[in-house]
Amino acid sequence: MGGALSCVGLVGLLGLAGCALPGGGAPPAAATTSTTPAPTTATTTPAPVFVVPGACAQLLTVGQVADGLGVRLPGTTTYVVGEPQPDIGRTARITCGYGVAPATDTAGASDPLLEVTVFVYDGPAAAAERVEVLVANQEQQGVRADPAVVPGADAVLLSGPADTTLVATVAERTYALTLLPGLLDAPGTQGALQTLAAVAIAAGDPADGSAAATG
Repeated sequence: MGGALSCVGLVGLLGLAGCALPGGGAPPAAATTSTTPAPTTATTTPAPVFVVPGACAQLLTVGQVADGLGVRLPGTTTYVVGEPQPDIGRTARITCGYGVAPATDTAGASDPLLEVTVFVYDGPAAAAERVEVLVANQEQQGVRADPAVVPGADAVLLSGPADTTLVATVAERTYALTLLPGLLDAPGTQGALQTLAAVAIAAGDPADGSAAATG
């Protein structure tokens, strides 16, 4: 192998300098180039934000309620916006009543057969704390608390003589679904509430950062 090739091989493999070329003399300086890296701009994708439903149909439609319960409820639907409570970390609350008999000239509107409330807090810790307080309070009043199964949520079923309520928490949101007695038996009530809670939670899961919690 000739000297020139030997020098090139060493430079390429080991990064050595000062190899002599045939005929003597120092090798010519290698041409160098420099590049300036293009500036990079950090991009931040906004975190998905929960949107408080602006109507009951955005929470549970009448058809979804009928499918979950196995029976279509009579009456109308009501929508109520609650006040924030900063002292407990609650930023929003809405309540939807399904199966409400409208008021008449002689009587006011009836209680809903199914009531669904969404509470929004300033963080998961505040939401979890409020559920703990609720469950402890209900148990002190003789209400039975049992585990419930709602995909992606921490859920508990509160069964009392007046009604049955399923409470499901996802991150900073808590869903409370209350069904009056008489429509379904106990196993049917739990199954229906679990189904409806899962549907309501899926409808409210943030998909992108284009929405904001309100109300």
